[in-house]
Amino acid sequence: MFESPLSIMFSTVGLIYGIVVPIVLILLFGAFLVISLLRPGTKARTVAQATYCTLMMGMGLLLMTVAALPTVASVFAGVSYAGPTYLALLVIFVGGGVLFLWHDHWLRALEPASALIPSIIYLYTVKSVGMLAAILSGLSVILTLILGSAEEQWWAMPLTAFLYGLLLMWCTRSERSPTPLFNSKPMHTRPVSVKTAVSPAKKSVVKKTVRRKYVTKKRK
Repeated sequence: MFESPLSIMFSTVGLIYGIVVPIVLILLFGAFLVISLLRPGTKARTVAQATYCTLMMGMGLLLMTVAALPTVASVFAGVSYAGPTYLALLVIFVGGGVLFLWHDHWLRALEPASALIPSIIYLYTVKSVGMLAAILSGLSVILTLILGSAEEQWWAMPLTAFLYGLLLMWCTRSERSPTPLFNSKPMHTRPVSVKTAVSPAKKSVVKKTVRRKYVTKKRK
């Protein structure tokens, strides 16, 4: 493994982790920073910290998902792993949970105006992942039943993914932004009087109608 470091560096996995991931992170930081600075009262440093916190929270959620899905699927399927495997999954889950909770606490301590945009993007990203997981796992179950290509305990992983998607959607169902994105205060305007609201053309029409009524009454 260590005898050919250049081949490892320029392999597919090395290119993904060494080039694509940093570029994606830089683009995300730049996009969040530009969008957030359009809102008045934001600070570039706080926006960068909020973006970092949301990315690490997503990484912690991913680690918890990687550890939880095989464990729950094995329970549904009635398959048991070896003791060290469960211990490794538990370590991954705890590590992801600590990473998530730590950065979630840090994000809540930041200025709300600067952390608003990264929080909203993170929230709806998690909601989208939950929706896609529920829809795709449901379609997988339906198509497997239609095509009849089911194997033994085939339903364990799709059911686990479906429940996981429902859990994500339920956790993000009632979240609201802490402050409005745009100023929605009503404009204070002076009350318009009847005299200023009536145009001169309407005044002339009213005068003509009054004169006609007066003439008709006088003729009678």
